Amino acid sequence: MSFWVDPPALFMFGAIIWILSERYETPRSMLYAISGGTIVSFTVGGIGLYLDWYHWIIPGIVNLKGSYVMLDQGLTGLTTATFPAWIAVLLLSLYPFWFALGFEYAKRHQWETNKVPLLMIGILLMAVPSVIESQLLPH
Repeated sequence: MSFWVDPPALFMFGAIIWILSERYETPRSMLYAISGGTIVSFTVGGIGLYLDWYHWIIPGIVNLKGSYVMLDQGLTGLTTATFPAWIAVLLLSLYPFWFALGFEYAKRHQWETNKVPLLMIGILLMAVPSVIESQLLPH
């Protein structure tokens, strides 16, 4: 499921980072560091979840197997056995594109800081399926 949720989240993070960097006149070096850190954390996190290196955990709320979060969450029926690894690599390699798309879209349309709370709410709402699914699974 995260393969389907991460692209819009990266788009929103890209937009937020452009808006805030423009508002606070962030130096380019800081902008590159924040942008790179965001992309790397999503990519490394996605790899770790897909390979089941760790679980998706929000203490007391969510505790799901990593590959289950990346592929299924009760919606697709996909597993690492049925989902080709090359497609996972392709989807992960597109993460910088989704981030840059959000960054450039916000830049082109000169989004104002009043959009930041809406984008943050959108990002938080993407965690809702994980919370619901975790609460429905037997513990």
